[in-house]
Amino acid sequence: MKGKLYGIGTGPGDPELLTLKAIQTIQRCAVLAIPRHSGEEQTALNIIAEYIRDSELMDCYFAMSRDYSERIAARQTAAEQIIERLDRGQDVGFITLGDPTTFSTYMYVHEIVAALGYETEIIPGVTSFAAAAAALGTAQCVGDETLTIIPARHSRQIGELLDAPGNKVIMKSGENLLAVLRELQQRGYSQQTMVVCRATMSGQRLYRSIDEYLSDPDTGYFTVAIVKESEG
Repeated sequence: MKGKLYGIGTGPGDPELLTLKAIQTIQRCAVLAIPRHSGEEQTALNIIAEYIRDSELMDCYFAMSRDYSERIAARQTAAEQIIERLDRGQDVGFITLGDPTTFSTYMYVHEIVAALGYETEIIPGVTSFAAAAAALGTAQCVGDETLTIIPARHSRQIGELLDAPGNKVIMKSGENLLAVLRELQQRGYSQQTMVVCRATMSGQRLYRSIDEYLSDPDTGYFTVAIVKESEG
């Protein structure tokens, strides 16, 4: 009998935000696939560390290159590593920060493995923007409001994306965050934009406006901005 692949969301950073199902699955899987990117802290592994029992830890390296063919090749290699274990009858848990279905490397591997007929299951996790809104004590959307999730890397099209009605979440920020926030500032959204850095992690920082953020910015990768359509 072949093994099963689980995509396991580890949540935004606080180990207490792991779901019971995630913990049970982590402890049941014979192999845990650990996504690794060059120079990136292994945050997801740190979150689950206290729950790991006797599982084999298997590193899966993903290319961050601008060369699309390199990224495709890395995903295929990771999928083949996982398939090898599945063919041995071992269940594999692929851990991923936040939720597996939201801007996660896992879904690329999931599609390859599932297309070959292997059994798969996704264990959802708390997203960074849900954690950020909770830390701020604010709603992402209420009533008939809509919510648009925007990766900050799309800063060149930010004007068009911001024209969508409703509230916005700006995530996957990196080096483009400042450009996006300045565009929002120019549009008069400074007081309607809140920023959270490292939500639920050690060193969490909350900013209630763009002006407050720009006075002492934290430009790390784990930064989320929530933009309200109106101040009300």
